[in-house]
Amino acid sequence: MRTHLLSVCLSGIFLILTSGCKRRHEVVILFENDIHCAMDAYVDIAALRDSALNVTPYVSVVSSGDFFQGDIVGSLSRGQYIVDIMNTVPYDVVTLGNHEFDYGIERQRQLCDELTADVVCCNFSIHPREGGHLLYAPYVIRKFGPVRVAFVGVATPSTIHTSTPTYFMDSTGQVIYDFHQTNTFVCVQQAVNEARAKGADYVIVLSHLGDDTPPVSSPNLITATKGIDIVLDGHAHHVIRQRLNNSDGQPVWLASTGSKGKLLGEITIPVEGDVRIRLIDPVTIDDSALPQRVTDKIAYIESCLDSLVNKPVGYSEVNLLDRDSHKTRIIRWQETNLSDFAADALRAVGQAQIGLIHGGGLRAPIDTGVITLGELISLFPFNNRLAKVSMTGQQLLDAMEVSVASYPVESGDFHICSGLRYCIDSTIPSSVIWDKMKMFAGVGDTRRIVRMEVETANGSWLPVNPEAVYTVSGLNYTLLSGGASGMFRYARPMEAEDIKDTEVLQRYLHMLGDTIRTSQYPEDLHEHRFEVM
Repeated sequence: MRTHLLSVCLSGIFLILTSGCKRRHEVVILFENDIHCAMDAYVDIAALRDSALNVTPYVSVVSSGDFFQGDIVGSLSRGQYIVDIMNTVPYDVVTLGNHEFDYGIERQRQLCDELTADVVCCNFSIHPREGGHLLYAPYVIRKFGPVRVAFVGVATPSTIHTSTPTYFMDSTGQVIYDFHQTNTFVCVQQAVNEARAKGADYVIVLSHLGDDTPPVSSPNLITATKGIDIVLDGHAHHVIRQRLNNSDGQPVWLASTGSKGKLLGEITIPVEGDVRIRLIDPVTIDDSALPQRVTDKIAYIESCLDSLVNKPVGYSEVNLLDRDSHKTRIIRWQETNLSDFAADALRAVGQAQIGLIHGGGLRAPIDTGVITLGELISLFPFNNRLAKVSMTGQQLLDAMEVSVASYPVESGDFHICSGLRYCIDSTIPSSVIWDKMKMFAGVGDTRRIVRMEVETANGSWLPVNPEAVYTVSGLNYTLLSGGASGMFRYARPMEAEDIKDTEVLQRYLHMLGDTIRTSQYPEDLHEHRFEVM
């Protein structure tokens, strides 16, 4: 009897222990997109991670891209400081944003190799004629107890021209990398199918497509595929939390957290019931829970940067603006005193007839008061260099049609010039011709630019002569590397001093007597370089 009783007790204890071992816990996946070097966001997401680990052992941190670039901490270290912070959080899975390539392919590969997180991307490969193999795994399956979650990565195919196009070419100008512009969704579906076949219970796509970039957008991805549970999107900097039906009519979550840690996201896969997604305002995070390992890492980085970024380089009597009074960004479709200042600097230091700057290259305003080197780096964070080209008036007219092809929709290709002014009729449809890589190839029969004039040496203005040759200075990204949709691809390179973009600004400040004056760059512009009929 005692033996039987002992046997029953031992069996009960064994069942309790084994059932405890097999007991499921909820899975928490924390996500973000487009942090763009906002270091405080990493403190917040690490705090959420640590808090979640008090509830469940199954916690993961993921990113939908654009983390290496966007502020001083990224540009000065060429991404290294961001890698150091992300590894301290730590992250588990990331995909590639277009700005991961801003320091070149070699640097991108090096930084990603140093990340402790898995990098996944199903549509970034060597060009098919060079072999066609993927540079990264298309997906990874993470096990959370008995639950298997697959993370599939996909980058925007526009990376090949929104980053620096020449980075993806060989020395002869031949494209040697591929983002599968015409079959992106096929690449995703193949990865999803394979992950499902390998036992994935859930499939989450880390997408850097954006919701406003048809035809290759995140909503279109959902409607064109099946087998995906959640799409975590980046690139457009929008806040999204909604459900859309896939090609089988099944609902799929689409979520995005904005940018720079404005919000953070949390997916909960419960033991029972439906998956939950919420967007979290970082102000709700308890300050006492901020992890010291991350705050210490950031404090160290800030100490390394402090003496450099706080160095005074000039003074401004006026706010140089990139937004209007409602805080709406206007610099990508309107003239501002900030774009005038930058274009003037490139013209003066480059010693050219015309200076120009694209709206997408201007990343921060300059406030009234002492100007620091850090502010100039925030304005020009991409480590570009001064460049100079010559081009005919006809080539100039054609190129500037690209600048206004999207107007009044904002575009990073929109240009403000120094020594050149132009007027458009926005009721005329754009006739810009694009090649299969969505790069500028020519202009059709109709033109939006109805008047374009160049400034003469004595300060007067004359119509641009299609047969004349003009010198143009700007950044290597646009003039030499195919940026701004390759609008200057037909210009002839000229020798220019090899100096950084921020040094161009410093030199121009010195030319101005180290002071930006209201009389020259008023907030309410009196000199219009861009007009609309």
